[in-house]
Amino acid sequence: MVTLDDVAARAGVSRMTASNAIRGKSVVKASTARRVLEAAAELGYKPNLAARQLSSGRTHIIGMSVADLDLPFPAALAASLSDEAFRRGYQLITQQTRMSSDYEQAMLNSASTRICDGTIVCWPSSDVGGTDALVGFAATHPVVVLDGHGLEGRVDTVFTPNREGARAAVSHLIAQGARRILVLGAPYRSPQELERLALLLKGDGSLVESDAHAGAEAGEDVRAQAEARPGNGVLRLLGAWEAIRDARAAGVDVAYGPGNVCPAGWDFHGGYEAMSRILAASGRSPDTPDTKAAGSGSAGSSGSPDPSFDAVFALADAMAIGALKALLAAGVRVPEKVMVIGFDGVDGGGYTDPGLSSVAIDTKEIARVGLDLLIARIEAGLSTGERTHASPRSATTPAGAPRTHVLSFRLAHRGSAER
Repeated sequence: MVTLDDVAARAGVSRMTASNAIRGKSVVKASTARRVLEAAAELGYKPNLAARQLSSGRTHIIGMSVADLDLPFPAALAASLSDEAFRRGYQLITQQTRMSSDYEQAMLNSASTRICDGTIVCWPSSDVGGTDALVGFAATHPVVVLDGHGLEGRVDTVFTPNREGARAAVSHLIAQGARRILVLGAPYRSPQELERLALLLKGDGSLVESDAHAGAEAGEDVRAQAEARPGNGVLRLLGAWEAIRDARAAGVDVAYGPGNVCPAGWDFHGGYEAMSRILAASGRSPDTPDTKAAGSGSAGSSGSPDPSFDAVFALADAMAIGALKALLAAGVRVPEKVMVIGFDGVDGGGYTDPGLSSVAIDTKEIARVGLDLLIARIEAGLSTGERTHASPRSATTPAGAPRTHVLSFRLAHRGSAER
């Protein structure tokens, strides 16, 4: 059986250095850690978790909760976290919550969670009681939350670049010639609502703690909306509107009104059903030449989607793939007549025809950042500490004040949104 001493000898380091590297401790230089991990992989080294638990009092098991394992992005994230955890000497237990606060509470109180050294909670429900319970749980158990809107500053959080990514996606569609963009996956909000909401938000989507000017400018309804913790959908719609607003300021006539935004479920069926309904209700496909002014947005003034759209921004890739299927089934040429872009960058988007262009989020980055934060908490022996005051943007500083990290993104140009 391969031992830790074998790994240390292969990597040319001490046994202690090899142990620290495999545990993911920050005291080891990155180049040395890579050498140790490569040696462990070459030799097929597997940490003895039982022995480690006896010596350290830890299980070296990490819990993870996701909304839906039957969707491609959460499934890919679970795989990336499992791989990264293994490289650091941990095992992963994954559970799904279906965005239910009841499921979340059951998960947090379960025996399987309590044997974990720490837990990564992805896309928690927005229920206020559930959020408070999660903060309470984090007081005694290391926790990192992905897209936990309203939890920044209370627990360690990692955020998807919702606003920035959506803005880039819609700006790309406009640059490709789109003038009547359908945003799929959110209810309509007026430009006035979105601008007021923007005053209350920081760049990462969290609320400005105290801004008297913003509070005076914003009506009570918008502040209530903000206090309800605007989620990924609202933030992506905001980014889409900001791209349209910027284009208009540059003299480009791009439509935005109730007919340019349509709710839909964030899965394959939701995208397919919503797009099929739009096409059926219009009595014609979007291939039909449009005779309205591009910027009027009048076709959707009654609340029904404007059938003359020339591009679709779907707020999630699964939804985009469903919408793409409906468009192609109706004989709509993509991207010649209607461009489609999604959000997530799932691998499956590369196998549609045409390939699905998307705002790509790297699940491996989420895994690295999330585990950096969580293992720092585990090694500090607490979830929210007062030993140090770390930079709020850093994922590698010692555990102390809760930290927030915003992920990077890139536009994946695969064909569906390029002319």
